[in-house]
Amino acid sequence: MAEVVAIKPAVADGPVLVSQDKGILRLTLASPPANVGDALDTLIGIYIEHSLNYLSKEMWRQAMAISTQLPDSPFGQTYTALDRELTRQISALIARLQQIGLVRPDIDGSAVGELIFNNMNMMFIEFVKRDDARIAELRTAIRRQNRVLVVAIGM
Repeated sequence: MAEVVAIKPAVADGPVLVSQDKGILRLTLASPPANVGDALDTLIGIYIEHSLNYLSKEMWRQAMAISTQLPDSPFGQTYTALDRELTRQISALIARLQQIGLVRPDIDGSAVGELIFNNMNMMFIEFVKRDDARIAELRTAIRRQNRVLVVAIGM
């Protein structure tokens, strides 16, 4: 059964609950694939593949605009909190990959998680700007850019 794992603001009316399979998310963090690129792709895929299930691109554009224009509003704070949670999850994955010896222990896992999230988020912003852009294209572009980082942090 799907559980609510995040709240993502929609339009000025209020938040929309975003439901994902929490079990897949937990499994990805607890027992990630044995390849850094695959582990990142699995986690990011959970985020990206569900992104248009509840909000259209137009709604995403509105949500992003409102969160930027009114960052201290309940809406803006909720949006920011979700971004922080996604960043935390990616950082947790990097830490887990360090624990199992797939990522170099000398790197700052939190900084790498922030870097990966920031890049994914910017690419998602560019994705929602274009009505003709497809999720498959976005995922391919994210994988291509993450490959450079995976080589740098991998064992």
